[in-house]
Amino acid sequence: MDPLSGAASVIAVVQVAGKVWSLCWKYYSDAKDSKPDIDRLMGYIIALQHLFQHVRDLAKGPGAAKLVASKELIEGTARELEWEFKSLQKVLEPGKRQGILKSFGRRLKWPLQKEDVEKIIQLLERHKTTLITAMNCDQMYEADTL
Repeated sequence: MDPLSGAASVIAVVQVAGKVWSLCWKYYSDAKDSKPDIDRLMGYIIALQHLFQHVRDLAKGPGAAKLVASKELIEGTARELEWEFKSLQKVLEPGKRQGILKSFGRRLKWPLQKEDVEKIIQLLERHKTTLITAMNCDQMYEADTL
């Protein structure tokens, strides 16, 4: 894996995931009935952030050259996740109307339905599984070459 291109993709995912997590946190304090959904979504976002931070460290480390099998999968997953997180960020950013309501002391309304959160979590889980599988492929590849 080219340390610079792989690390850049991974860093972008970590950054945009952090922005989405922050937006979720803003809603968390205001959303009464949506707290369980927000909790679950935030948990998945944090887990993916941590996973990508480990991948970033591997991509920058001395073992980066050994990431032969997973290079394309990691970079592809990073691009897809960055796009997904940016789309989610747009949905979660409070609009002008919600900003005005918030300034008058009204609560922010969580913009996602339970079904939407489930779909997002399933998508994040698929990406996480792809990334873990890619990393396992590299371990098996390295074991075969020894």
